[in-house]
Amino acid sequence: MPLSNFKKTTHFLHLWLGLFSGLVVFILGLTGAIYAFSDEIKEWVYQDRLYVEAPAGAARLPLSKLLPIAEQAMGKDRKISRGELSQAKGRTYMFRAMKLNRKAFGYWNYYEYYHKVYLNPYTGQVVFKENAKREFFTVVLALHMNLLMGDNVGHFIIRWSVVCFVVLLLSGMVLWWPKKWKRKQLKKNFKVKWDAKFKRLNYDLHNVFGFYSLLVLLIIALTGLMWSFELTTEKKSKVLSDTTKIVDMMPADLILNQALKASPKTAYFLYNFPVAKSGTVNVSAYQSDMNLYDRVQYRFDRYSGKLLQKGLEFNKQAIGAQLISMNYDLHTGSALGLTGKILAFFAGLIAMGLPVTGFLIWWKREK
Repeated sequence: MPLSNFKKTTHFLHLWLGLFSGLVVFILGLTGAIYAFSDEIKEWVYQDRLYVEAPAGAARLPLSKLLPIAEQAMGKDRKISRGELSQAKGRTYMFRAMKLNRKAFGYWNYYEYYHKVYLNPYTGQVVFKENAKREFFTVVLALHMNLLMGDNVGHFIIRWSVVCFVVLLLSGMVLWWPKKWKRKQLKKNFKVKWDAKFKRLNYDLHNVFGFYSLLVLLIIALTGLMWSFELTTEKKSKVLSDTTKIVDMMPADLILNQALKASPKTAYFLYNFPVAKSGTVNVSAYQSDMNLYDRVQYRFDRYSGKLLQKGLEFNKQAIGAQLISMNYDLHTGSALGLTGKILAFFAGLIAMGLPVTGFLIWWKREK
């Protein structure tokens, strides 16, 4: 194909894929930018539920004593599925109960219920009860993942809009590529002319900012597609609890103490309660509050508390497994700490602006 025809085809593809997916990309960019610092904002806004005064020399109550308190606060019709057990001094324990209807349409039907209870781990006092379904960042995340439409419709639209966005990024690079690598041409491609008229300024914002954000946006888009196409989903474990030794009381203290002994430097544990009778208690020991990839996973027999399986530490995993483990942190930028989050935040803003500036370029030309 001659170069001129290739450019025309690329331009046609870039235009119509942009018009098709522009609104969704705008929403993804906006919600992604908002969510980039969600943890930091929660630390500031939700201090009353995240922190308590830790008495001098006081130890946390056993998990077996805290669980009944959380269950009573949650209510009989809401079964606790997970506990977030921070090991930092003065932090609350959070227990959640969530039930999804993945086939439902609309946000309020998708979450049948989603509640959280925050406990003082030193006294057992209920610090806060939250209807997480109405929490701001829960709504933002749902808008980011399925446009508040549920999985069947919203997730489908998000998935293929992101596929379009990847093609847009690559085709945009082709259209940006200078015909001649001369100083005057390069100045147009690498620098925004801020004192230009609106039409030129808008073109520069689209062209130049698109180039500078290309790599970051590609990483964010591709890691998002890894989730969307379930390429990061762990295979269902064949490890099961021994149902011949069913007991009424789960040995929660034994399980947590084993995990703490095996991973003494853990920042917080995610303690996942099994649903099926043969299901295992899955405990993830996160070694950092910033990154999710640095974790060790354990599976315990729900009846005896016996350790059935221990996952590999991050630095002992194969490169492919490490990349899969880092998928979330690469997507949010937290893999690079605060610097990465700042990059993800500004990349989100640029992603939000590209459909707008692109539409205005097309609109002005059509007029």
